[in-house]
Amino acid sequence: MSPRPVSFQYPKLSILYHLMIKLKDRQTGLLYGSYCADALSLGVHWIYDSNELAQKHGRVTHYKAPGADSYHPHKQAGDQGHVGDQSLCLLKFLVRKKGWDPAAFMDDWLGMWPDYNDYVDGATKATLANIQEQDDKTQGGSDSVEIAGPARIAPLIAFLSDSSESEVMKASVEQTMLTHSSKEAEESAVFLAQAGYRLMHGADLTSTLKETSPEWALQAANSVLSQSAVDAIAKLGPACSISSALPSVLYLAMKHGDDTETAFTENAMAGGDNCARGLALGMLLGAANGFSSIPAHWVDELNAASDLNELIHISPANQTLP
Repeated sequence: MSPRPVSFQYPKLSILYHLMIKLKDRQTGLLYGSYCADALSLGVHWIYDSNELAQKHGRVTHYKAPGADSYHPHKQAGDQGHVGDQSLCLLKFLVRKKGWDPAAFMDDWLGMWPDYNDYVDGATKATLANIQEQDDKTQGGSDSVEIAGPARIAPLIAFLSDSSESEVMKASVEQTMLTHSSKEAEESAVFLAQAGYRLMHGADLTSTLKETSPEWALQAANSVLSQSAVDAIAKLGPACSISSALPSVLYLAMKHGDDTETAFTENAMAGGDNCARGLALGMLLGAANGFSSIPAHWVDELNAASDLNELIHISPANQTLP
């Protein structure tokens, strides 16, 4: 009996390569999704009157400069919000260090603020004050219950795509607690890390949200699922706190889970803290639907695109891909 030809093994190699390509697509989607959803909301950030928002800006489908009368007067179309800037600080740290170290990252985070010319949030101010009385700079986090802290973790999940889920969770919690040292922020970081990691590795969106979401947030999101985004988020609360923002993110992910573009636009149109919601929502839907689900003009016009591409390029999971 003649031996099997060597080519018999090729299909297995082809399947493995296909899986690696799919992982890269979802990894890139997770990263770009987070930053694109933030940038899309920047021009209408912290407008709480949805009627005013719609009348003044129309349907938000392109990046807009916030304007001189906004909380971000120096920002341009395609920039990130102030929380997105902190996420970019994390991304640039990972590109430079090629690894995660909370103490070393804290030095970079602290280095942002002396010359920062955009909005400085309360959690940042409290952390900067707390650190003055701490020998260990990683232990000065505020008690903030806002979603901004956990919403910054897209670079960590993308960079650690070939690590275990528990390692990604640990790093995500460490990053969050540096500035948002509350149980609510920790719970949200665990959820976003678990869900983002599983979706990036091919899990189904609906089952992943059911398995990983905090029960209280899932119930709140389900209670308004039949309503429009503006009405649902107005009822859940459009503000920065996790008690409002996390159910709103889940609502958008469940309501428009197979349509990344619509989900990001509806998030922007709902107003309030749509930037921080966008950072979190973008991770989930970008990972679930892949990079190709994000409109090309959002990708092309994102001012941080070259920084994002650097992280994708140096991610260990992509070192064997061309």
